[in-house]
Amino acid sequence: MEGIAHYFKFDLANVQFLYFYIYLGIAALFSFFLVFRSESRYKTTLFFLCFYLLTGNLNDILTIRIPGFSFFEIQPVRFIYLFLLGLMLSKVFFSKNRSLLTWPEKMPWFEIFLYIYVLFLTLSVIVNVFPKDLKTITDALAFLIIIIAIRMMGDKPSYALIGKSMIIGAVVSSFVGFYQLSVDPYFLKIGDYRPAFGEFIRPNGIFNAEYLHSYYLIIALTWTLITVKNRTAKIALVSLFILGVLSSFMRMSWIILILLLTIYVLFIRKVSLGKVLTAGLAGLSVLLVVSVMFYQDIMNSTLVQERLADSIDGRKGYYGMVFDNIGDKPLFGYGSLENEVYYVNLLRITMSRERASAADGSIHSGYFSSLFEYGIPAFVCFCLFVILAVAYYLSRIGKDPFYLVPFFVSIIYMIGNFTNTFLFLHYLSFLYALHIGMGMGIDKVEEQERAAFKGNMLRPYAKLKT
Repeated sequence: MEGIAHYFKFDLANVQFLYFYIYLGIAALFSFFLVFRSESRYKTTLFFLCFYLLTGNLNDILTIRIPGFSFFEIQPVRFIYLFLLGLMLSKVFFSKNRSLLTWPEKMPWFEIFLYIYVLFLTLSVIVNVFPKDLKTITDALAFLIIIIAIRMMGDKPSYALIGKSMIIGAVVSSFVGFYQLSVDPYFLKIGDYRPAFGEFIRPNGIFNAEYLHSYYLIIALTWTLITVKNRTAKIALVSLFILGVLSSFMRMSWIILILLLTIYVLFIRKVSLGKVLTAGLAGLSVLLVVSVMFYQDIMNSTLVQERLADSIDGRKGYYGMVFDNIGDKPLFGYGSLENEVYYVNLLRITMSRERASAADGSIHSGYFSSLFEYGIPAFVCFCLFVILAVAYYLSRIGKDPFYLVPFFVSIIYMIGNFTNTFLFLHYLSFLYALHIGMGMGIDKVEEQERAAFKGNMLRPYAKLKT
């Protein structure tokens, strides 16, 4: 674990490295156990995938760097990309079932706009910053590899195992977060070290930021609602994950959580509006009591002072900068954030050289980032990709409850990109691609089942004809 100081934005003397070793070892053993007991046809790939999901992005500290060749560093996520690429190539060149390949006329519209977006992104990088920012292109291609490979799996036991891994990972992250909040803020802590209010530090769970922790819990909550049958276990898990999200003090995750629970309760479970309003008023009463008790701490907290206050360091300055400068390069944008226009404007807005040089922070919006970095056509395609993915899975919820999971993940990605940048370089983007691929894989499974059923129905008539 040498050379990992940049993962810890606080004093390394407080880091208890032994706990990282212990947890990573336990996660590896648990992944082996889950895969061994499953009916997945892709056990080797699923082992590494489950381990990756069970360890959040604590697994970043396993990154192996080759001195002098930073581009070729071996990150855990790149290891996953390579396994999925191998799976995809084996399906294409060695599978007996050539129907696994999807022709353009059968592609959902959101997938078509995704490919066009990646094309414009690639052209933007080539025109503006090539070969310096080649990593952006490889990450975009890796995003496509995840979707295509997971779709080609077409294996329900594998998908179920992914969901189970996320639920278990969310349980661990919740308890780690509670421990960080109430006992030891440095416990399994990587990433930031920011106050919530008073003397309390924001918990990250097994992630390097509170927003990844909370979004992961929301996705696991969705899996719980769909796959866990035991009523007691479901209530316990849902309650645990809700508390985990609330204790993250990440306001956008609170909004998304309320929205998704409202959709599920009103339109999926069809609970009466009166009961929902009663529960909502009860929750609001609890929040009011808490806010009264801790009013001074909350008002003086980082949460209010930096996030809710509209200061010169706020997001409005970033968005205005994009609108002011995109007219100079409307077709392909600026290619990245490392350019003179970004530097001069961010230095003026934030008075921070780290942010101006793109060493820290971003534009804080996936939509504005795609517009500034890759141009107007790419921005339009990205928006259509995100919106049409939500519409696609919404239209399929009635066919199979499983589609509710990629539908909710698509909503998380769509809303989360308003205030954070989740293009192809972030953990949430990995989860998004994973769930899009599973949703399309279920399409493929259902198509094969219909074909098999039709074949079985026609077989007796074929015998009579002969």
